[in-house]
Amino acid sequence: MKLSKLLLFLRCPLCQGSLINKKNKLICLRCKASFSVIKGVPVLLENGGLNKQEEKQKRWFNRHYSAFPKEEYRLENWRLSMLERIFSTVSGKKIEKYLDIGCGATGYTAIESAKRNDWLSFGVDISLEAMTRAKNLAEKEGVGEKTAFVVCSAEKLPFKKGCFDFISAISLLEHLEKDDTTISSISEILKKNGMAYFCVPNTYKQMWLFLWPIYFYFDKQIGHKRHYAIESLIQLMNGNGLRLYKYFYNAHLKKLFALILNKLRLISEEKWWEIERNDFNSNPSGIQLNAVFQKIK
Repeated sequence: MKLSKLLLFLRCPLCQGSLINKKNKLICLRCKASFSVIKGVPVLLENGGLNKQEEKQKRWFNRHYSAFPKEEYRLENWRLSMLERIFSTVSGKKIEKYLDIGCGATGYTAIESAKRNDWLSFGVDISLEAMTRAKNLAEKEGVGEKTAFVVCSAEKLPFKKGCFDFISAISLLEHLEKDDTTISSISEILKKNGMAYFCVPNTYKQMWLFLWPIYFYFDKQIGHKRHYAIESLIQLMNGNGLRLYKYFYNAHLKKLFALILNKLRLISEEKWWEIERNDFNSNPSGIQLNAVFQKIK
């Protein structure tokens, strides 16, 4: 997407003022803040504007993304499954503009929503490494004009009010210092009756006891701040004008065994998908909680 078109949707993350492009810098007309545009990607972060948790997460994910093959765009089964989950959420609804928060270096959610659904699709992340890679992949996949990628904080989303029909945040909220700030921002940039899809780690007490030490280690390694019960998530969302639409769990015990068998190549593709699609249900013992909310005001 050309920068001139992207500017129709952006605003200053510091004061919500309008942005203009001056010599490849985005300048806020209100507070006069200046933001870089690097390789066509706006970097809407104030110098030193990330909190300690975000800085830590940025370093971790930059290392993670730097290992990705730069030219390769490949959708593994788990990504294909995630796309099914996300897109089925709004099946039959009119979607024109879609945002994925924390979309990562493949940008596959934005790329595939543009390719499959013809949505105007946006992806954001705090990693410049991720966003430049995602932008390049989108162009190679032929959807450069239907997609845009922006570096920003999830706690200060730089988009105008009521921009989006649909927003997803996959494995995001648990990484944030202030998840309530992000949810408030999501609600603000959603249109009325817009949909928001969240995938978060399920609360410990719902999971099998033997998984607790494994997940605790994983939490510390990757920087998770919290887990969620559906009741606490509903309360958090309701306080920001978002009403529960539906929810389900995945990554149950049978799925974990299927992952091991898949690694060992001891399970067929057909059987993998059978287990995968049956894994999404109301059984609360799954490791992941998926919840869809609708903006009501």
